Amino acid sequence: MPRVRTQVEASGGGSHGAGSEKQAFVERLQTILAYWPSADRLARAMGVSPSAFRKWMKGEAEPSRERLVALARTAGVGVAWLAEGKGPEPVFQPAAGGRRRQGVRDVSDGPDWSGFVLLPRRPEAAAAGSVTPEAPSGSEFIALRHDWVRSVCSVEPNKVVLETAVGESMTPTIRDGNTLLIDSTDQTFRNFGIYVLEINGQRLVKRVQRKHDGSLVLISDNNAYQPDTVSPDAASDVTVVGRVVWAGGTV
Repeated sequence: MPRVRTQVEASGGGSHGAGSEKQAFVERLQTILAYWPSADRLARAMGVSPSAFRKWMKGEAEPSRERLVALARTAGVGVAWLAEGKGPEPVFQPAAGGRRRQGVRDVSDGPDWSGFVLLPRRPEAAAAGSVTPEAPSGSEFIALRHDWVRSVCSVEPNKVVLETAVGESMTPTIRDGNTLLIDSTDQTFRNFGIYVLEINGQRLVKRVQRKHDGSLVLISDNNAYQPDTVSPDAASDVTVVGRVVWAGGTV
């Protein structure tokens, strides 16, 4: 399997030159590790066994091309710098809250969105009241970390839909302008909860209860609003966007 040549291989010199370049690579690994809790944590984050990583640290083995790229991406450094010490020196910053610390990527590479899901704001908003929502102007996106979506929403990131609530019928649970994250896989009302749905061309966010006869009861958390009932025949025409799994402030 082809590998990215490090200076150890490219020098073409004797054992002394090869040894010095190998040591330089180990020193770059140590520089990265200074900003991580442990070598084992870095190894697991990049998808390699800790024992294999320790061999690199001792100079007993070198990473393959794929693992070198994975290490650079995980550590937030350039591949050329990691392999040969070339290119701009990475700038490291400690992360807040005692979490792992990693290198800051070279801005010329552009932002790395691999760990995020980008959710566009839909031109249609979910009405939580009687007002007609205004469509957001321009292209607007919210970036959410994959691990945050999984831990907080218990949904795979590619199954999440973003909505904006308009109106006050769902206060105090959901307020006017709140950003909503929707589990698009829950479209059968299998859970009693708050759903975004479309009825007669109107997009609504309501607490939904399915009755035994197939009818739907749309409940507003604001006591000033009376529940609505959708007949069994009309319920078959209801489009379910999904269940609300998170609601936050305006963006």
